[in-house]
Amino acid sequence: MAGMALSLCLVLAAALQGGLTRAPGSPARPGPLLLRLRRLEEQFLRLQEVTLNHLQSIASNYNISYNIDGRFQALAEQAEAADAARAALAAELARLAAAGRRLRRRLKRLEGTVGALSPQPLLTHPSAAPAEAGTAAPGVADAARSRGRQLERQKGARSTPGPRQQEGLWLPAAAGPGGAPGGDEESPRDAAPAPQAVAAALPTVTTARQEQPPAPRQPGEARHGPPVPQSPACRTGAVLLFPNASGEHGAVLALGPHRGLRAVSLCAWLATPAPRLGALLSYAPEGGRSELAVLGRGRDRPGSARFTLGHGQFRELPVAPLLDGKWHHLCLTWCSGQGRYRFYVDRRLLAAGSGFQQGYGIPAAGSLVLGRGQDGPNADLGAGEAFVGHLAGFALWRRALLPGEVARMASGRGLPRGPLLTLAGASLRGGVRSVACPCLQRCLGRR
Repeated sequence: MAGMALSLCLVLAAALQGGLTRAPGSPARPGPLLLRLRRLEEQFLRLQEVTLNHLQSIASNYNISYNIDGRFQALAEQAEAADAARAALAAELARLAAAGRRLRRRLKRLEGTVGALSPQPLLTHPSAAPAEAGTAAPGVADAARSRGRQLERQKGARSTPGPRQQEGLWLPAAAGPGGAPGGDEESPRDAAPAPQAVAAALPTVTTARQEQPPAPRQPGEARHGPPVPQSPACRTGAVLLFPNASGEHGAVLALGPHRGLRAVSLCAWLATPAPRLGALLSYAPEGGRSELAVLGRGRDRPGSARFTLGHGQFRELPVAPLLDGKWHHLCLTWCSGQGRYRFYVDRRLLAAGSGFQQGYGIPAAGSLVLGRGQDGPNADLGAGEAFVGHLAGFALWRRALLPGEVARMASGRGLPRGPLLTLAGASLRGGVRSVACPCLQRCLGRR
């Protein structure tokens, strides 16, 4: 307001000065006072502009300072929270270290207890004498020598009944009425020791299992677990024979008007004499292309098969263990949530992965054909021929089976609950026929 009043005063003064100094008939020319007032006005305006700029700069600096104070306060609060978390972590680490020390002390006490309870191993060879033989009781030493001679005789004569072996534990033979062991008679020189000596030697005899070396791995033994039986289980249901690689052969299973599959498990017993797996199965919705298939590769890679899912997406599966003409159990699982798939042969995990067709859903209302591929863009990815051999116990689930369920199936202990499809509803085409076999091993010679 003061600035505006001053400007108005200057204008009035200029007007008055002009009116007073202007002579009649002379041109209008500003006087010295008016010129000075104008210069003063210009200086005042410049001063006002500079002052305004300085005030704006001060205001912006104040805002910056206020923001910096807020940031410093937030950082201080975060530092306090980090210190509290560090202290809590240090306390937890100290607690875990104390628990680890207690656990180590407990393990040491347990090892001492087990070492005190574990007796010395039995020396079964007659030439291996214990180091403490000179200080052992005479009855125990005699019993050990007698036992070693008896085992050496049994090793030479395998047909002669030997001592009883129960669950890997060597036990002395039962004594007859006269006190001599039944089955193998001993000479007078190898008479049975006194009962006290037998009782003293018995703990070393019954714990021989702990010192025996592990048995060698058998051909059918899995990497983790007991050996896989070479002869498959009986009562597995229908057994189908695919006589040759003709494209007319097949067994058709209708999925029906169920909702789409977000997970699937395919399991079966099979035996093939062919050098390649061929087209094991293919699924396609009605009037559509193949959405799911297991197709063996051709001559370029006979020990491999493609697990195709969707339009052109596939994963390679190793199928060389299936091509020896013997019965094998295979199981293939997949779930859409994480795109995880698993491929088992005789309960061994041979292939696995994730991110395969994640979020994909298999369409419903289609047909599953066993033994050959179906028409469509994905029907032939190097299969070259149809499946040849025997197929039994096929089943499909709408969930991914657990490894324990797969192992129980491979051991011949029946199917898990809730299969969606089995061979009971299969429609046979071409030369495929059902073979009656109480046990799978007896079907291999039938054609």
